[in-house]
Amino acid sequence: MLMKEIALKILVVVCLLSLASRTATASETLTDEPVGNAYHFVSHYSIEIKAPVATVWKHLIDLGSWMYDFEMKPISGLNELEGRVLRLYEGQEFYVQITKSIPEELLVIANLPTSMEGERLSSGISVMTLTPKPGLTKVDLTMSRRYIWSEPGENHLKARRQSKAFKEKTGATWNGFLGRLSVLSTSDVQ
Repeated sequence: MLMKEIALKILVVVCLLSLASRTATASETLTDEPVGNAYHFVSHYSIEIKAPVATVWKHLIDLGSWMYDFEMKPISGLNELEGRVLRLYEGQEFYVQITKSIPEELLVIANLPTSMEGERLSSGISVMTLTPKPGLTKVDLTMSRRYIWSEPGENHLKARRQSKAFKEKTGATWNGFLGRLSVLSTSDVQ
């Protein structure tokens, strides 16, 4: 039975990735700051979902349902959307906070400052917008994160983020997430 469940999960992920690659667009850029040892990593993803805005919104705000690789464990603000703090990764001190919500239009999430592997006080923001169009909803997701390297020598994390393989992997991950959002939303319409 366990093997059937694993095979089914793998099939679902493959289908979602294939669906997302046909309907989503992605771009990622890394920009150095002119002073110091800091840089910004900005990603933008977009997908058109054949479902009304209200349906997409319902699934969008249930972050763990479509961002399935993240823990998304609520830490505080359980009764309200705005202000809610979620732990992103199990066992790590990496938190996000929903800072603004305009129902069926906008969701803003702040990546709270964190340090890891020599990058200190990294912080960022994600902005998700929903735009109604005839017969569908366009979802745009823009993420910007600022990293400061505090160790001597080369920043191996920056070099990794600049690599083609990293960009392909993160693109596939986020396109998969948006594909999952699309599947959840369109299944409600059918």
